[in-house]
Amino acid sequence: MSGPAVLRFATFELNSATGELRQRGDLIKLAPQPFKVLELLVRRGGEVVTRAEIRDHVWSGDTFVDFEQGLNFCIRQIREVLGDTADAPRFIETLPRRGYRFVMPVTGVAAAQPASVTRLMVLPFRMLRPDSETEFLAFSLPDALTSSLGGLQSLVVRSSMAAARFAGDSGDPKRVGVEADVDAIVTGTLLRAGNDVRVATQLTDASSGTLLWSHVAQAPVGDLFSVQDELSQRIVASLSLPLTNREQEMLKRDVPTSAKAYEYFLRGNQLSYDAKQWSIARDLYLQCVDEDPRFAPAWARLGRIHHVMGKYLPTGTHQSLTEAEAALKRALELNPDLTIAHKLFAQLEVDLGRAQDAMARLIERAHTADPELLAGLVSACRYCGLLDASVAAHERARQLEPKIRTSVGHTWFLQGDHARVVTSKVAEYPYIVAISMAELGRAKEALPILSELEQKIPTRLRDFIVAARTLLEGNAAESLAAVGRVVASDFRDPEGLFYLSRHLAHLNESGPALDLFARVVEGGFFCFPAMARDPWLDPLRRKPAFTRLLRQAEVQHCEALSAFDRLGGDKVLGAASSARPHQPPMPVNPAVRQRV
Repeated sequence: MSGPAVLRFATFELNSATGELRQRGDLIKLAPQPFKVLELLVRRGGEVVTRAEIRDHVWSGDTFVDFEQGLNFCIRQIREVLGDTADAPRFIETLPRRGYRFVMPVTGVAAAQPASVTRLMVLPFRMLRPDSETEFLAFSLPDALTSSLGGLQSLVVRSSMAAARFAGDSGDPKRVGVEADVDAIVTGTLLRAGNDVRVATQLTDASSGTLLWSHVAQAPVGDLFSVQDELSQRIVASLSLPLTNREQEMLKRDVPTSAKAYEYFLRGNQLSYDAKQWSIARDLYLQCVDEDPRFAPAWARLGRIHHVMGKYLPTGTHQSLTEAEAALKRALELNPDLTIAHKLFAQLEVDLGRAQDAMARLIERAHTADPELLAGLVSACRYCGLLDASVAAHERARQLEPKIRTSVGHTWFLQGDHARVVTSKVAEYPYIVAISMAELGRAKEALPILSELEQKIPTRLRDFIVAARTLLEGNAAESLAAVGRVVASDFRDPEGLFYLSRHLAHLNESGPALDLFARVVEGGFFCFPAMARDPWLDPLRRKPAFTRLLRQAEVQHCEALSAFDRLGGDKVLGAASSARPHQPPMPVNPAVRQRV
């Protein structure tokens, strides 16, 4: 349809270019089909639009849908979000046996230019004088500030781990700005003075090195939330960020009621990125929620710690994943808009076999400028077999944060793109990079790197590394033993188990490979395009049980593809959702087969 891209009526604004409906700046959730119906009615404002015209415009070519039921559902959805009724219509009038008419006056405006997005990084603060009681604040206070600003549409905040690379570089903001690709930098210093902490912060324009503002605050050691809250508000005001009503409310939520609880929270955050300290971080979060049961961010971080401990530690159990789900649900009960809780919950849903739920959760929230939501979509789409969409999510995330780490290496591997996989560091994806190097005839390069990593990694990932190294060395017995240790443990990530299933099949262990493949599909990994063409699975293809499992994966994959289209995933990612199920098989280096 031609005409203005942006249409306004009452307090609403409909943007056909972005597929968004907003009220006073806040995004209103409306599924793609109801949106198309509303857009047609609004563009034909004042005219009668017949049901046949709506059918041809919205359901053209779809012979499988119950049109009457579908249209009635769309109209109900539209009226619900607009606050309209059929009995006393302010927006949509029903004309029996004829169609509908949009009765609210409509104005068209030129398509708005996309709002510029500011990229911000909060560097670790610098201790002016060593102090064991407050040194945890150097990382955890900037980390909390970073989290509090996450989810704003007009602001991309670099992760705390990315910022940690520039610790101590605050004296050269231009260099940091170029290397980190940010527009503004927050730096700060900490100084203990008796029972108080003096926090001096600066906001600097990264391109010019101009100081935008500086601020000094002093607060008791155990009561620093007020400092974080004030800094958040100052940053938003100084950068002139256009906040919606929802975002303004979001910044005011999640205020801890206990100073001691907030200290536990910050201390837990400091330790949560070190696998050796996970159990201590968990205990600190537990103390936090015990002290303040309504502090949603602590429940979210507790959920993450339970998740990573259950998944990666040799002593991890499925009970930890159950505890993770309970904690994340509690976080979202307290604050349904808590972005970090949705991101962490989606990661857990993927591992619990609910990849389609995770995909839906993230697509619905991917309108924000949060690259980590898109990074989560990389995994969720891949588990559903939507490999093109997974790559598109990675590219969108990189547009917002060029240096963000996603799991796209696994997507390339499942696409058989070994040349791209090996551009990653072995330490990032030890198992798949090593296998891809071998596929490209570079196994000898991978072996010393794997051997070195074995000595450094204490988690379950170590057995994956041993399995890859010994496979490339031609030691089938030891490789099978490493796989067996993972399979016998409580490790449940279905993607990781898929790698081991194809590993077993490649070693001609068809029975165990088939049993494990059943666990993979039943566990919620249904990357049908890769399963259908992976040559390492060829020893299983003549087995009826494998055929049944493959069909089951295909059905789940098609359901996910349909959900992706229904949710408007192609608009969110700007890419086709096709998973290309009939690509030719991945190339296999004969040397790898000979080696085993």
